[in-house]
Amino acid sequence: ARLRKTRPWFNSLYLWRIPDERDRSGWMLFPPPATVDRHEDVNSRPCIRHANDMLLASVDRVRVAQELSLGCRNEGLLVRTHAAIQAAYMLSDAGQPAEALAALEWAKMPQGSLLDAAKRGMPPYRVAVFRYAYAELLLELGKTDRALDLLTTLGLQITELDAPDLAAPLQLLMLGEQGILKLLERNGRSEDAARMLALTQRAERRLVALREVHAQLLSRPSDPDAPPRWIRDQYSDTPFLLYFGWHGDLGVALQLEQQSLIANFLKTRMRAYRQHVTITDTKGTWVAGARRGGDFAASAPFSRTLSHLNVGIRHTALDATVGTINEQWMVPTVIIVVCAALGLTLIVQMARLTHRQYELLNRQRAFTTRVTHELKTPLAGIRLMAENLEVGAFRGDAQRREMARRIVEEADRLKARVDEVLAVAREHSIPSPEPFDPEEAILNAIDLWGPRLETAGVKLHGDLHPTDEILGDGDALRDAVGCLLDNALKYRDPEQAEPQVWLELRQDGKQIEISVADNGLGVPKPMRKAIFQRFVRVEGPNRGKSGGHGLGLNQVREIVEAHSGTIQCVEGVDGGARFVVRLPALRTA
Repeated sequence: ARLRKTRPWFNSLYLWRIPDERDRSGWMLFPPPATVDRHEDVNSRPCIRHANDMLLASVDRVRVAQELSLGCRNEGLLVRTHAAIQAAYMLSDAGQPAEALAALEWAKMPQGSLLDAAKRGMPPYRVAVFRYAYAELLLELGKTDRALDLLTTLGLQITELDAPDLAAPLQLLMLGEQGILKLLERNGRSEDAARMLALTQRAERRLVALREVHAQLLSRPSDPDAPPRWIRDQYSDTPFLLYFGWHGDLGVALQLEQQSLIANFLKTRMRAYRQHVTITDTKGTWVAGARRGGDFAASAPFSRTLSHLNVGIRHTALDATVGTINEQWMVPTVIIVVCAALGLTLIVQMARLTHRQYELLNRQRAFTTRVTHELKTPLAGIRLMAENLEVGAFRGDAQRREMARRIVEEADRLKARVDEVLAVAREHSIPSPEPFDPEEAILNAIDLWGPRLETAGVKLHGDLHPTDEILGDGDALRDAVGCLLDNALKYRDPEQAEPQVWLELRQDGKQIEISVADNGLGVPKPMRKAIFQRFVRVEGPNRGKSGGHGLGLNQVREIVEAHSGTIQCVEGVDGGARFVVRLPALRTA
């Protein structure tokens, strides 16, 4: 935590014992496991059991709160904390905030940070909920400044936690309108909220990186002779970097912050050139360095290690400083120095050196990582939110409804990912083809996807003309059209004022044509054939969190080909995408 404060480019350290013949799984040494929350032990204490029995018997909640305060007063800190939180929420719901505050104070919570609590064996989440409840009551009593100071301190302490202890307390920061960030913003502490949001995002990256270490590195055998390597999270808006290697029977990984790392590098190693150098991603989006200066005079990629970044020199900066023949060598010199300092090679193009099978293997590995993350994340979220409800962390029906709604959302997200994987595993042949009306299949897809598009603010235009029947599987065609509508929804342009989708059905001689067009982010021309391959997806800004795993369009292609049809991707509206499906009619008109 201290290093994170003094080195903005550093986020976390991971240390693990590598697998051997006796233990093939490996295990983490640092960060240590989450502090054990002995929830069952707490609920088994007589004072807690007695209070729960009173609640089941519909005893007045104020009386139950009083019994908790009296009965648990001599228990250990963990039980006292649990009882005090429960009592405080009951009293507050009964309109007694002052008494609720007093109920918290008798728990005698020690001072110190959440990290200090973890060292004492006290679950940081319990302490965080206690202090959050205390601040809420102060707000209710009109002691706004003191409450906001407490929330600010609590939020900063949450973002300092190591990943294993971080997941549950982080919920308090992001809890909708009642989350710490929103409370600060709503009460005139916008600067504190903005600073805390950046730290929250940094903390979230620690959670994702820890999952990456468990999924990708913990069971990997040692390779002491190999140079240190990088893992980059390419699916987040602000990706993390993992720099890892082996030392004897230990594995070591450093999690670094990309933007801070590059900025520090320009400031310390490239001081003489930093006003001329611009670092961008592969889409040309600024990452670090000079923001202005016109077009680039020259640029080159960081290959291998940070291949998603480019280093370049802008014309204006170059023209302002180049006065002699020697200075005219600044462009190649800067690029060479940058790449040499980071241990990179400029010209090597990985795509030209790898074979098709190697690329497919990499895509499959990336898919496995993504889908594992996508399946684990909703499960973890559902469990945490359910535990929050169980311990009574949220008071009032509004908060409980919000938490229930989020649990349903996470469950829907999990189901969608499972359905996606199962759809790919299914054989898309049609063993018993039957004649069906394509218009009916499309209308069924609209019934499923129309409300989702409307909820997301996307306008759907339908232009369906009567056609001949098709021989095949109407449900499969419905799924294919649904995948295309889902694709348009995922890749809508956030800067587009009126996102729209156009769905057409018409017949041209012996061919029935189905078209789904949008004005979204579109598909780059070189990718318009490759996207129908399994595990291939278009990377770039605004695509990471919303996009899938490169499975949907492959599924569509297989369904179309099972109907003896074709599919292609062409230019859509305003740079969007247009998918055209052509299927043979059962009979000509």
